[in-house]
Amino acid sequence: MTYADFALSDHNTVPTYTVDDLMALPGFLQCLNFCNQQLLAIHRQMPREVRYVADLRRWVMTHGALALNFSHRINPDLPPLTATNLFREVEHTGIASPNTITSYLKEIHGRGYITLLPKADKRMRAYAMTEFSEKMFYLYLQINLQGLDLIDGAGRADIASKDPRILTHMHPIFARHMLNDPVYYVPPPSIAPLVNTTIGISILNEMTRAQKETPLDASRVYVDLGSASAMAKHYGVSRGNVARLLSKVQNTGHYGQDDRGPWVSAQMLQDHYVLQALKMAHSASAFIEAQKLRAEEALRM
Repeated sequence: MTYADFALSDHNTVPTYTVDDLMALPGFLQCLNFCNQQLLAIHRQMPREVRYVADLRRWVMTHGALALNFSHRINPDLPPLTATNLFREVEHTGIASPNTITSYLKEIHGRGYITLLPKADKRMRAYAMTEFSEKMFYLYLQINLQGLDLIDGAGRADIASKDPRILTHMHPIFARHMLNDPVYYVPPPSIAPLVNTTIGISILNEMTRAQKETPLDASRVYVDLGSASAMAKHYGVSRGNVARLLSKVQNTGHYGQDDRGPWVSAQMLQDHYVLQALKMAHSASAFIEAQKLRAEEALRM
């Protein structure tokens, strides 16, 4: 049996999930903790690189750029990554204007994350992700697949490791799933102050990764959280930046400290879990779609 035959057979099916399905599974928190630890480690190792795509606006634009980049790589007849095409991908979110898109592409081009494609029409600046950028986003998807495998042991990460072309197909599918889900790009008030800043998503992961004890007050959950100075050092920013961000969240009533230590609101924790389950559910379905496309591609070859 060829790879394509095997991938298309019923023996290679893996589960898909809804958000509610995932949050009800006993392995969900293990999956979430694993992904959080992996992503926090990457941010600590490369704070400057991660910071350029860390806030929600940049992450939305990055998902759109990934969708165009990998779709064009698979099929060169599809639109490449340009400012006009990227705006079309994300316009419905209301997050970025054409000028913001143009500035974003110029910025990440200057940082070496994308490179210009040679085009006959010199007026249109078309880009491709650099090898470094593609590897980083392959790693991001692999972490998601490893997290899902902790839940059900389906072996997605091993399959993708043996045939990374699956991840090439998976990127645009996953990105567009996320971009078409308003739960993702319109975050709830409890976490909006965090996800709209460059280091906020990592601090959110810090705030929600380690529940310290079962709360007596159901509205508060006590957590292990490093100091503002420690987080600033980890993520390459000033202590004042972290302190101001924590103060902003505290003013919303979703974070604080008392004699028992730092706490986050149960609402923040729940909203965070929903967003993470959303990401994992879209990863699971995108993997299945990508595996089928890869099998069909293998048959054609």
